[in-house]
Amino acid sequence: MTKNTIGSLFFLAFSTFYFYSVFGIKKMPGSQFEIMTAQTFPFYIGIAGILVSIVLLIISFIEKEKVVLSLQYIKSLDLKTTFYFIIAMLVYGFIMKPLGFMIATIIFLAVGFLILKEKNIKKILLISMGVSIGFYLLLNNALGVYIDSGDLINNFLGANSWWMVFY
Repeated sequence: MTKNTIGSLFFLAFSTFYFYSVFGIKKMPGSQFEIMTAQTFPFYIGIAGILVSIVLLIISFIEKEKVVLSLQYIKSLDLKTTFYFIIAMLVYGFIMKPLGFMIATIIFLAVGFLILKEKNIKKILLISMGVSIGFYLLLNNALGVYIDSGDLINNFLGANSWWMVFY
């Protein structure tokens, strides 16, 4: 099997699982007559992923590559960087609720740049903050998707203060 065949099979399996899990997304009460629901965008992404992976699989069978997946190719991969990114994504998932979307995303993107050996700290911070704030504003203001600001910000602003238990 070639690298493209293995990659397209993996992408097909992932897209199929993603498409299957779309039907587990719960809809808001009364939204059955709306055009856009929580399932709409993931549904079309799943279909697009399945179609693209099938096209890639057909192309990989039509164009036979000479290079076959070998042990030498596997040894040439940078698996340490991949492992670091998996750890960073796990930590990002755990810090999302306490720190909030913006702070956690800034930290995740900055760590990602450092894993990729970017040395310019100013560039790392500007891009991380710009992408995080821009995406937050796009989701909240343009698309109307509410993103929780996190326990840290809510406690700092007094929304979840410990003294409110007594009132």
